Amino acid sequence: MATRERKTSPAKGVSKDASNGSPPASTRGTEPTIGLAVRRAREASGISIREMSRRLGVSASFLSQFELGQCQASVSTLFELATELNLSLDELLGTRSREEARTPAETPEAASGSSEFLSFRTGIRWTRLAGIPANHHVQFLLTEYDPGADSAPEGSAQTHRGDDYGYILEGTLTIEIDGVERTLSKGESIQLSGRAPHRLRNRSKRMVKAIWFVVE
Repeated sequence: MATRERKTSPAKGVSKDASNGSPPASTRGTEPTIGLAVRRAREASGISIREMSRRLGVSASFLSQFELGQCQASVSTLFELATELNLSLDELLGTRSREEARTPAETPEAASGSSEFLSFRTGIRWTRLAGIPANHHVQFLLTEYDPGADSAPEGSAQTHRGDDYGYILEGTLTIEIDGVERTLSKGESIQLSGRAPHRLRNRSKRMVKAIWFVVE
């Protein structure tokens, strides 16, 4: 049974359940790889599971199961982990190590039908669309949002390094930036700073699909 991700209020030290963590949706997903990358970076930094869970405001049991690939995190928690461990998205996804610095000629392109994806809690999926060299510092993603999907279900907007560029392929996506909401429909695009607190939600009854670039 998967452990629930719990966000803890720093002021009162009281935990509240966000929602049930779910097991990885498919063996083609990258959840175990991400958990392993997080564990290695955490141990290399000399940070215990208890201390890291305190920083993130989640339970130690949830973080332990996440590192083992037995449950999923929200998008906001994933970005918090990247920030705490000073990891790029490539390093977090386990597709590039910190030591790797491949040139374009040394890095083969991935097929356009790549099955490498990451599933989050509350119905969000990222699929990598191309093999981009680590020294380009770009993530090229197909993002999908099921009805009701929320990148920050605990109510804490996410932040991360770099800038985001998004283009809506299908549906309507609600994006909150610094507390101000904006709705994007098919054919519309947006640019935002990853350091600005933001939250992405699908409030409609249809799936939303978008192309997303994260430039670090």
